[in-house]
Amino acid sequence: MKRTLYFSLLMISLLVTYTSVAQEDFRNTELVNTVFNALKFQSEKEFLKILPTRNEVEYLIPMVKNAQPNENIPSVDTIISNFEIKAIENFKDISKRGNSFGVLWKDIILEKVSYKSNPDHNVPIERGSITMECSSNDKKFLIVLKKSYKIQDTWRVMDPIKFTLL
Repeated sequence: MKRTLYFSLLMISLLVTYTSVAQEDFRNTELVNTVFNALKFQSEKEFLKILPTRNEVEYLIPMVKNAQPNENIPSVDTIISNFEIKAIENFKDISKRGNSFGVLWKDIILEKVSYKSNPDHNVPIERGSITMECSSNDKKFLIVLKKSYKIQDTWRVMDPIKFTLL
């Protein structure tokens, strides 16, 4: 009985250690750094770098077709164009909202980054929400990168980003 208890405790501690060590450091991901710099320098061009590339969209299309065979999937060019249009609108909206609350984008500080897994059971790719806690001009706010996908080892945003004042 004692031996089973010790073995169980050992396995639990190994599992806890593995999951805490194995978690990716999202603060240092290219995605977080790109979003932060795009906002700090108010650069739409930088912001567009968070979108999936042509190769990544082409990689995803067969998975989506397999998961949803009756879905009409537009061409790669149409998908990319739509992503870019929506991303620019989203960027402008976030900038305006921040400005209206007194955020000085050039002075933003990244305080903390967290990740919450949110898998898509139809597409076998890691997905989750990355939350950036920031501050500027005595204002604290969140930038939430919902439905971020890890496509071919690179994190990409597939959904509009949210700005929330704390």
